Amino acid sequence: MVSVIIPAFDEEKTIATVVAVARTHPQVVEVIVVDDGSTDDTAARAEAAGARVVSLKKNEGKAQAMEAGVESATSDIVLFLDADLIGLTHEHINRIIGPVMDGSRDMHVGIHARHSFWLNKLLRVFPIIGGERAVRVSLWQSVPAGYKKRFQIEIALNYFSKQAGRGMSFEIIRGLERVIKEKKYGVLRGFIARLWMIGDIVAISVNLYIFKEIRKPFDILTAWIAS
Repeated sequence: MVSVIIPAFDEEKTIATVVAVARTHPQVVEVIVVDDGSTDDTAARAEAAGARVVSLKKNEGKAQAMEAGVESATSDIVLFLDADLIGLTHEHINRIIGPVMDGSRDMHVGIHARHSFWLNKLLRVFPIIGGERAVRVSLWQSVPAGYKKRFQIEIALNYFSKQAGRGMSFEIIRGLERVIKEKKYGVLRGFIARLWMIGDIVAISVNLYIFKEIRKPFDILTAWIAS
C-alpha cells in the first residue's frame, strides 16, 4: 500500500479535487496533506475531502513539508503529489507508483507532458524535476538533512537514488497539468517564485554533480585513513 503526501501552501482552489482522486485509489492507504503555513482554507478543504492534515505553523518550504509528511506516513512507499494538479486520474497514479510497487525502482517520477513534440524530447535531457514521484521511504531517509531544502530536494532525491539500491526512472505523463505560478500568484510574484525555484535547482545541481564528485576521492581517502 502507498501513503500519498501532498505539500500545500494556499491551494484552496484545487486541493479537494486532488485529495478526492488520491484517497479513492485502491492502493492508497492514506492521504496526508501538509499545510505549509497557508493563509487560506487549504487545511479545512483538505480535511473535508478526506485527508489527514498535518499543519506547520509557518511556511517552511516544500522539502520541510515533504519531510513532515514522511514522518507521519505509515507505508514504506510514499507518493508525493502537487496540490495544484489538474486532470489527475487513477491511471496516472498507477503509472507513477508501478515501478516502485513492483520492486524494480526505488523512485519513479511522472513528468507532465508539454504540448510541443520537441519540448517533450528536451524533457529527457533536462534535470528530472517534478512533484509527482513515488519514493521508497528508505531512499528518502538516505538523503542527508542538509539537502532537504525547498526545491533542492527533487535533485537530491535523483542523485542519491543513483548511488545505491534500484535507482530511479521517469516517464512523461499526458493529461496531467498544474496551475503555473504566474497564474496562481500573479505575474510578478509568480516570476519571482519561479526564479527562486530555478536558483535552488542550479545550486543543488552544482553542489552534488560537480563539487561532491570532486570531493569524493578525498572523502574515500579520509575514510580509509580513519579506519
